[in-house]
Amino acid sequence: MSIRSRKFVVASIIAVVLVLANTGMIVGWLQGIGLNPLAEHIRSEYVTGTAIAIIVALLILLPSRSVWPVLVRRCPVCDCLLLRWGRYCAECGSRV
Repeated sequence: MSIRSRKFVVASIIAVVLVLANTGMIVGWLQGIGLNPLAEHIRSEYVTGTAIAIIVALLILLPSRSVWPVLVRRCPVCDCLLLRWGRYCAECGSRV
């Protein structure tokens, strides 16, 4: 895991903790500005169809897990990343 992804995970966890800690205040503020009836209308009319369409689109667009181990491999000797088809490692020459 790279340092950038670790920083993203830590920042996400901090954001989730802050949002969960202030949930009562956020809900009170949303009710104060009158967003509750609007949210109920949107949920009853649009969310179900939209959610189903997005889930189906993602399931169609996502590749199967069997594709990635073939395309991205590592050399067993030098642990070099192999992104092309072949029987031999370009770095150390060992058979893959």
